[in-house]
Amino acid sequence: MEKGRGKPPFLAGLGGFRALAALAVLAGHALSWLTPLPQHPFLAVPAARLTQAGLSGFFVLSGFVLFYTHAPRPDAPAFSAKRFALARLARVYPVYLLLLLAHLGLALRHEPGLFSRYPGDVLAHATLVQTWFFAPEAPSLFPIGWAVSTEVFFYLLFPLLLRPVSALATRRAALVTAACALGAAVCADAWIAASWPALFSRVAASHPGFADHAADLAGLFFQWLTYTAPYLRLPEFLCGMVTARLFLLGARPPAWLGAAAGAGLCLLAFVPFPHDAFFLSVLANNALYAPLLAAVCLGLAARAPAWAGARSVRAFAGASLSVYLLQPLTLEPWQALSRLLPGMWPAVFGIGMAATVVAGLLLSRFVEAPAARRILGRAASRT
Repeated sequence: MEKGRGKPPFLAGLGGFRALAALAVLAGHALSWLTPLPQHPFLAVPAARLTQAGLSGFFVLSGFVLFYTHAPRPDAPAFSAKRFALARLARVYPVYLLLLLAHLGLALRHEPGLFSRYPGDVLAHATLVQTWFFAPEAPSLFPIGWAVSTEVFFYLLFPLLLRPVSALATRRAALVTAACALGAAVCADAWIAASWPALFSRVAASHPGFADHAADLAGLFFQWLTYTAPYLRLPEFLCGMVTARLFLLGARPPAWLGAAAGAGLCLLAFVPFPHDAFFLSVLANNALYAPLLAAVCLGLAARAPAWAGARSVRAFAGASLSVYLLQPLTLEPWQALSRLLPGMWPAVFGIGMAATVVAGLLLSRFVEAPAARRILGRAASRT
């Protein structure tokens, strides 16, 4: 938060929501990478949806927290896009850059000419714009960093969205806005599902190098268009902003709503989709979980459970970015042990999860947080 700006009351429930989202992503990745469960289609789907819901939760939460923090208030100075950008940069870039360099170092061991062959891709990752365009020919240098690139896209749009969302004067107007945002995503998903053959044929014509690998190109394009690109994820972020507006307008949901939404999320994780339901597969990659996640977020913001204030939960929530970005480095090395001792996969799963949490906490404490304080402190000293 910006120095000197009036702080809104702390909401412990939001930290609890962040911890749940981080745990969902970590567990989903660990289940997919360290266990034999992905070999069983019925069990692989819940693991994938756990990750999908967790990442969607981060986008919803990001919109909620940013709007709740920066919404106009009488006790706070006017919003400054410059201070906002600096605060966001200080929060995410140092730890992101450190781990990007680690991934680049590993990639250079296998391909020494990486920088000369793909300078544009390296630059895109360094400037956090790699998910803003489709570039299937380039190698995946830092696969898990896509979520940060998408978040940065939201940060750039936030100053433009702040005023219109702040202008929503009634709860009904806020609810209608949230419904319209998610409805737009659903309509876009339906159009993609209906137009996929023609859409993909155009993409294939633009990338002749994949003429003999059409299936690979289809998978890459589908993943980018519906999951990692920021454009279809924006409604989730906007839904979070509008949910925060609802909260500031005094909306306090009944106690059962958050529990019901949580139960709905669990149900979505296990209900199988029909094999020919392409539209649902598209929807699951972006907006499917957002309404339920927004309800859970609003419920936790209004009534924080006791566990949300626990020291361990607060620490884990605060380290969620480091925990997320570290996962390939702290989970994938255990894959060899999982293959060597397949019957021990529950232990390998637990060890990988624990190693990631411990490493994330240490990285957050000794790199992420100090770097943010130093950047913001230097900026404050110049003003």
